[in-house]
Amino acid sequence: MIFYGTKGAHLKSEKVSVTKCAHCEQQTTYTVSIFGRYAYLYWIPVFPLPKKGVAECDNCKVTLEPKQMDDHLRLKYDNVHRDTKTPITYWIGSLILLAVIAFGIYSVNQHEKDVVEYIKAPQAGDIVEYKPSDFYSTLKITRVENDSVYFAQNTYEIERQSKLYKIDKASNYTEEVYGISLSDYQKMFDTKEFLDVDR
Repeated sequence: MIFYGTKGAHLKSEKVSVTKCAHCEQQTTYTVSIFGRYAYLYWIPVFPLPKKGVAECDNCKVTLEPKQMDDHLRLKYDNVHRDTKTPITYWIGSLILLAVIAFGIYSVNQHEKDVVEYIKAPQAGDIVEYKPSDFYSTLKITRVENDSVYFAQNTYEIERQSKLYKIDKASNYTEEVYGISLSDYQKMFDTKEFLDVDR
């Protein structure tokens, strides 16, 4: 269930003078109040919505929305509205989302750089992802000797490459190992027989 909606909060109130209240016809002041609004997702503010406000006569307590104000009061209201800043907390959801995206991009780029090094210099314990059939599986490097790389094969396969971590368990690998030359190992990444490697 997704919880989303809009909320508001009082941001600022300021007294302004006017020549005369149109309702009580008294020389008085108005209190201009500005309210901030934001959209939220799971109660986390995601982005701000346009601010709203009212002006209340301090004498007769009549409350006016901007469209009901005369030109003089509207000018004073607009000044208060313009000077009221939207809190940065109203952007927190967007900032979190941007941080997650930035971290994801960084992680992908860093992994790609790491993979280049892992392919050049394999180590025991590296997990190689590949697609032996319509499904995906893994190989575990058990040892590297001179110019040869030795693997144990995972006995399980899974439909999605992103879910390979679910079958990457020590008990799933065969005791029997087989080896290939380091050059062949590296070429198999070029030909996409091997898809990725994790360390």
